[in-house]
Amino acid sequence: MKRSMSIYGYTDYRQYLADYYEFRKSSSRGYSFRSFSRESGFTAPNVMKLVIDGQRNIGLRSIDKFIVGLHLEGKEADYFRTLVELNNSHDDQEKRELLVKLQRLTPASKRRFLSAESVEYLSSWVYPTLREMVTTGHFKDDPYWLSRRLTGRTSITELTKAIGFLQQNGFIVRNERGFEAQDAMVLSSDEIKSLAIREYHRSCLKQAQEMLEDLDIHEREYGSLTVHLSAERMHELKEKLKEFRSELHQWAMQDGDVMPESDSSHIVQINFQMYPQTRKVKST
Repeated sequence: MKRSMSIYGYTDYRQYLADYYEFRKSSSRGYSFRSFSRESGFTAPNVMKLVIDGQRNIGLRSIDKFIVGLHLEGKEADYFRTLVELNNSHDDQEKRELLVKLQRLTPASKRRFLSAESVEYLSSWVYPTLREMVTTGHFKDDPYWLSRRLTGRTSITELTKAIGFLQQNGFIVRNERGFEAQDAMVLSSDEIKSLAIREYHRSCLKQAQEMLEDLDIHEREYGSLTVHLSAERMHELKEKLKEFRSELHQWAMQDGDVMPESDSSHIVQINFQMYPQTRKVKST
C-alpha cells in the first residue's frame, strides 16, 4: 500500500493536503481525517480538514507532525517545510527567496510544473516588452539591436539574460519565419499569481518614474486626478477603471489586427501614465 504522494510542483500546501487526502481515500480503505490525526500524533480528529478549509494554518510546531502523517522524507519533507513558510509569509522578498528554494529542491524533470518562471517573467518590464515585440514581426535576438530600440533603462547583460529566459521557458520560439510568441504564461496558484502581479506593478511603477526624466513631455502622457468619493463609490470607480482598461485593450487589439507589415509600430506601456517602450531607429 502506497502511503506517500509526490509534493513536487505544488505552491499551495492546502491544495496538496486536499489532493493527498483524496489519494489516500482511494488507495486505503477506511482512511479518514481521524486516520491522518492518528498517524500524525494530533489529538484533534479534524486537524487536516480545518487546514484544507482555510480555518487553520500550519504553525511551525505542527509542521513535523504533518510531515509524519504525510509520510514525507528527505527533500520532499524539506519541500513541505519550505512550502508552509512560503504560504505563511507576508513579505514578498522572502516569498521570492522561498520560491527559489522550492526550485532547488524540485527534481529537474518536474520543475516546469512549479511555474516559478511566471514570477520571474513579471518581475521586470523587459520580459513582457520583448515578448510583445515578437508579435510585431520585427524582432532580433540581438541585445545590441534591442538596446537601440528600447526606451527604458536596461543593459546588454540584462537583455542577453532576458532573451535566453524567454526562449528557454517557451515564451518565444524560433521558427522558419523568425520568432513567434507563445502563450506560455502559467500561474499555478493564487499564491504565485498574487506575488507575480505585485512584482510586475512594482516594475512598472519604477519605470514610470524613470521615464519622467528620460522622455520629453511630448513623448509621454502623465496625469492625475484627485476627487472626493463616498465609500460606496470606491467599488464603482474600480469597475470603471477595469472597464476602461478592457476597452483600451480591445481597441489596441483591433489596431494590431489591421496593422501593415512595417517597422513604424511601437510597444506602448499604459499605467495611466503612458510612454513608449520602443523607439524607431534608422537602419544601418
